[in-house]
Amino acid sequence: MGAKIAAKGARPSGDGQAQEEGRLRFGALAVAALVVALVYGGTLAWLLLSDNRLAGEPVIRLALAPEEPAEQPAGETPVAPPGPDGTDTADATPDLPDTDEPSADEQALLDAARRIGVDDEIAAEDVASQVRIVGVESDTGGEEAVPDEKPAIRALPPVPDPALVEETEQGPLPKIATDGRMPRDVYARPVPPGTPVMRRIALVVSGMGISESATAHAIETLPPEVTLSFAPYGPGLQEWIAKARAAGHEVLLELPMEPFGYPQNDPGPYTLLTSLSAEENLSRLDWLMSRFTGYAGVMNYQGARFTTSASTVEAVMTALQKRGLLYVDNGASARSLAPQLARDSGMPAVQATRIVDPVQNPQVIATSLDVLEETAASEAVAIGVASGFPVTVDALATWAATLAERNFVLVPVSATAQK
Repeated sequence: MGAKIAAKGARPSGDGQAQEEGRLRFGALAVAALVVALVYGGTLAWLLLSDNRLAGEPVIRLALAPEEPAEQPAGETPVAPPGPDGTDTADATPDLPDTDEPSADEQALLDAARRIGVDDEIAAEDVASQVRIVGVESDTGGEEAVPDEKPAIRALPPVPDPALVEETEQGPLPKIATDGRMPRDVYARPVPPGTPVMRRIALVVSGMGISESATAHAIETLPPEVTLSFAPYGPGLQEWIAKARAAGHEVLLELPMEPFGYPQNDPGPYTLLTSLSAEENLSRLDWLMSRFTGYAGVMNYQGARFTTSASTVEAVMTALQKRGLLYVDNGASARSLAPQLARDSGMPAVQATRIVDPVQNPQVIATSLDVLEETAASEAVAIGVASGFPVTVDALATWAATLAERNFVLVPVSATAQK
């Protein structure tokens, strides 16, 4: 009896357990259903909100060329599409491709690149510098690109001209050819036809051939219209003359002449002296002239004392005239008789307006160049003589590049010599 009562009491306990297990299973299913609903809902929301795969990224929209128009039925006149501004282009004549101008796609890319930075935080110049199209300049300013090219330099003919050389024991000397041609004409740099006769400026850079680095720098840096004057003492002078003429420069020979204070102030070996006879000076002159060939004329080196002695100067100028040369006075001495005595002998001669760099000071050089411009504006011609120091050469090159803007013309010194 007791066992039966115990068995009957156990059944309600089993039913309650089953009910409890059912409730647990229902709760787990509800949680799973909720999770699934959240996943699908989140996915749907992401798809709706993220309809652009490039959302959040900078985008450049390109105006691509239109698709090929559908083939028109026979007998119908094709209709031209409207232009970019909405105008009718039916009567417009199609332009041939121009390789110097960007295509429609290239122009669209350039325009898009320029717009970046207007609406975004990216600087326009940063983007444009990264956009590069072959044959098109990526310029954010829209200005026409100017090619960074140097104009071709007309090289002067190789020297020497055999007809202008006299072979001597000391070496080759210049001479007038049997047909009348003269070194001052043959070896000079020609002036292009139509070059203005007013506002001319000539530059002579002296001391060439002593320092290899300074000579090379002057040849490579200065415009070809600049005349280069070589000292007679440097090594390998004929090679330097060939390089100078290949770069378009006419050349002069420097003649050392007696200064005040000689011999404490000594220009170098074979200096022309007032204390020597005419024959001795002419012998020294031959040695100096035989150092190289291809020069159009000579220029004095120092000589403040020598150029004030009429008798000694006259003998030298007569000898130079007989060899078909021109004479350039460096302008260091206002009392120099050489230019006038040279003209009296029938030789073209000129005297420099100013020594550009009496000291190596940028301000002094700039002032000298201003004086040359003022002289050329008032007297038609100005001549400057400068040293071959790199600081001077660089200043001359920078200044010469702007002369045309101020309506001046740079010419070789041979173009300014007068008889």
